[in-house]
Amino acid sequence: MNLHLTSNSMRFDIDLLKTFIAVADTGSVKLASERVARSSAAVSMQMKKLEQLVGAPIFQRAAGTMRMSDVGERLMPHAHRIVQAHDTAVAELQSPNIEGLVRVGLCLENSETRMPEILSGFSQAHARVTVEIVSGDAQDLALMLANGELDIAILTTGGGAPLEERDRLLFEQPLAWAVHKNGQCLKERPLRLAVAPVGCPWRIAALDALKYAGIPYQIAYLSNVSESQLAAVRADLAVAALPFSRIRNANQPICINDELPKLPYTQIVLRTAVNPNENTKALAAQVLSAFNRPA
Repeated sequence: MNLHLTSNSMRFDIDLLKTFIAVADTGSVKLASERVARSSAAVSMQMKKLEQLVGAPIFQRAAGTMRMSDVGERLMPHAHRIVQAHDTAVAELQSPNIEGLVRVGLCLENSETRMPEILSGFSQAHARVTVEIVSGDAQDLALMLANGELDIAILTTGGGAPLEERDRLLFEQPLAWAVHKNGQCLKERPLRLAVAPVGCPWRIAALDALKYAGIPYQIAYLSNVSESQLAAVRADLAVAALPFSRIRNANQPICINDELPKLPYTQIVLRTAVNPNENTKALAAQVLSAFNRPA
């Protein structure tokens, strides 16, 4: 579709683009509304406004999910760059003189979120600050933070890392069961599972739900990367408990199953050291801003 727009007819609003990214990431107006701290009606109005601005649909609404149209796909890389440049500029102007080191703990599953992009923006804004990233599960990172080995951590709750009073919620969404659309694995008992190693809250949620429902299971595939778990589902080797948006954005023949036991929400939180230094405060502020959370 060709868009016939004059150079002066289009002005992108940062909040519109942040909401657009959230809807595209989650595949859902409801989940995006939780991520950007707005009502579902407000998110829908923002997307309508953005579509009016570009003069074409940016999403295709089908089967209960929101998938980007061709125009949405064209807009997305620009939206990421504009939002990152905005957040980077704000961060640099708010704390221009920091230097040294900030040690960041990042759960492996969160490496598939916007966190790498946010950390890259922070490094651009604060060229004299070295960002040291440590990856691991929530339990290990929480312990490292408590022991003073990290300055800040982005954690998935559960897995031995329960919420603490100083935690700041970044984003939450339901877990769901990923299954092969036409596969046989779902019918077999024990039910074959693709899960992460011990310490992952998604693993704990899946096992607890099945135990409570009295469904026998077997851990058939282990990986701490959700894409690898989805590969096992795609091959009909197992089912997996993963975030709703991760499954919705997966390629066929993967779908969500509603017959298996209901799963809880998963939360991503920001946790800092008890006495954060200026580098930590600056990074925390940039992360909160990227998720539309007050500093």
